[in-house]
Amino acid sequence: MNAMISRLTGLVVCLTLGGPVYSQSTCEGALGALQTATAGTDTGAIMQGWQQVQAAGCDEPRLRAARSQVSALMARAAQGVLSTGDLAGAEQLVRQAPGVHWAVQAVRGDIAAKRGDRAEAARLYNAAIDTLGDAGQTVQSEALVPVAERLLALAQENMMLAGSMESSVTRGGGSSGVMGVAARGLAIERADQAIATANTYVAPATNDGYVAPKAPDAYVPPPAPEGYVAPKAPDGYVPPPAPAGYVPPKPDEYVAPQDTYVAAAAPTYNVINAAAAKVDSVFLPIRFGFDSDQLDATGVREGLRLAEFLIANDVGTLVVTGHTDDVGSADYNLDLSFRRANSLGVFLQSYGVKTRISIIGKGETEPPLYTDARAYSLEELRTIARRVEVAFGY
Repeated sequence: MNAMISRLTGLVVCLTLGGPVYSQSTCEGALGALQTATAGTDTGAIMQGWQQVQAAGCDEPRLRAARSQVSALMARAAQGVLSTGDLAGAEQLVRQAPGVHWAVQAVRGDIAAKRGDRAEAARLYNAAIDTLGDAGQTVQSEALVPVAERLLALAQENMMLAGSMESSVTRGGGSSGVMGVAARGLAIERADQAIATANTYVAPATNDGYVAPKAPDAYVPPPAPEGYVAPKAPDGYVPPPAPAGYVPPKPDEYVAPQDTYVAAAAPTYNVINAAAAKVDSVFLPIRFGFDSDQLDATGVREGLRLAEFLIANDVGTLVVTGHTDDVGSADYNLDLSFRRANSLGVFLQSYGVKTRISIIGKGETEPPLYTDARAYSLEELRTIARRVEVAFGY
């Protein structure tokens, strides 16, 4: 992440703040002095240059651009200090950043992760994803897609370790960060399908022999992909109770999806749209009892969050894939992963989810692609591996 931040922020600083140095009493002069400061590594000089820009009466667009770039440079400096193991020094630097910037949030997430505060790290990585896709705060560029992909992976890993997706799904199914990207992917799929339908539709001729089509008496949906099966509740199944005090959202409490994706002939480029198109599935912190296919208290809580997301976003299909770590025999883990996927599918249906669900078990055959396995302990690696992976479909 350090090299990526350095390369991108360095390029944008030159493009944004470049130009000759004029009188220090003008905005152009202050920006020129800041450009000179950014050529070095003295963070004190950079902050002094920023203070000059603030005092120079620059218009809002140039002030916003300077604030963004100074924030990115302070994040880069903090990342460099963090790489030496100096967490306090990195935090001191990043706190000086004058504005909201995805790089600042990402570095703060790195600091939280280094300290073992996985919930805070997940919150910050998810926030960085949202900032990255906000055209009002980030210049949208294809060069940022790899950044988005890495932040998505870091957010998922830290949600797994925190045992919560609270930073990505709110009550009523509202979404941000990782799950916001999933919701955006659904919006893109719906829009593309609408266009395809409109482009291929042929109106029937209104001649005397025309007979209007008739819907079948009992619609039968197309079969699930080979290898996938619908979840099946065991005889006498009783869903695990919701946490004490939990009240299901009322219909008007569900958060309507904020579909900002516009499927026009030439839509405005957006980093998150591009990243969403590449996301096939996400893994979530749905936990089970030890050596069991029954959701534990954390699993119930997170399962309810997932249910609210599915209902709020009117998700049409869901593929639930169970995974295990490498402890135990491969055959046993394959069976356990299938049973766990089934347990989640049945749970979701028991709490009102109408989505068509298919389940599959992978056991230990497909370990996750960690962002950096060296950053985690063996138990943390196994916790991430014991995941439920979900793929959403319109």
